[in-house]
Amino acid sequence: MHNVAIIGAGQLGSRHLQGLKGAASPLAITVMDSSDESLKMSKERYDSIVAVGEKSINYATTINDLPTELDLVIIATGSKPRAAIIKSLLDHSSVKYLVLEKVLFPTLADYDDISRLLKEKQVRCWVNCPRRMFGMYKQISETINTSKPVYMTYAGENWGLCCNAIHMIDIFMYLTGKNSFTVETKWLNTDIEESKRSGYIEMTGTLKVITEKGSELTLISENNFTGEKNFLIENGNNLYSISEGKGFKLQNREYAYAMPYQSQLTGLLADELLKTGGCSLSPYELSVSYHKPFIKAMLEKYNELKDNSDNKILPIT
Repeated sequence: MHNVAIIGAGQLGSRHLQGLKGAASPLAITVMDSSDESLKMSKERYDSIVAVGEKSINYATTINDLPTELDLVIIATGSKPRAAIIKSLLDHSSVKYLVLEKVLFPTLADYDDISRLLKEKQVRCWVNCPRRMFGMYKQISETINTSKPVYMTYAGENWGLCCNAIHMIDIFMYLTGKNSFTVETKWLNTDIEESKRSGYIEMTGTLKVITEKGSELTLISENNFTGEKNFLIENGNNLYSISEGKGFKLQNREYAYAMPYQSQLTGLLADELLKTGGCSLSPYELSVSYHKPFIKAMLEKYNELKDNSDNKILPIT
């Protein structure tokens, strides 16, 4: 049996847990959360899934309740406590593979601190921006001409730009084959809104990501956006129209793909990691190279709007 753990048993953590129950690998699972309510929800969702292969489950409220040797840990908490949780986890347990939810950390200093810690503890780590696992994007990537600019636009009504932009940046970088970019925030709106998650904020407006070769990602989130969500990719003569629930259209030809849920992906991810030692997700250092310019630019914009240039924390998750 492989010892695996999920830290954070909320909405997303409980979906990861359902996914683990569907993994082919034999797993001894521990779910940890300080909230009894979250643990109860996770137990209900876990019990609603039929197990594949041999599984055992245990519920815990502190990191000290986790096994001291773990093959895989998924951290599905909010961004604010994540760095401290990683430090406590690696102080208590030996961890082989670590998967982190995004946004990784709200403070820039945490990125290098955790990088050093992962190297010191010899932990292999990935960040869960799962579009790289989707067959649709793998097919699109095979037809992209990376010698020409890629123009990608994602627009819709209040879809959580701060929270979800890193997902779109990750798949944009995957499709362009680039790692270096600048972030333009001047088209963001001046209102700072409360996030659906307590203690975090959101912004609306337009955010642009531009690579050194001229590819552009345009992200538009507006409260008064009308019509359906718009997701387009232009590359040379090719125009891709994407509907993530259905598939994509290239020129006049349609390709059908169902968008998998996290509960359908985590089992596959766990099996791949435990069997091969690798996976399709972005490794930690690569994801950090996406996170840091994004967090830096958004923090500067946040401080500009808050008129507080000394603030070091960008409260997004």
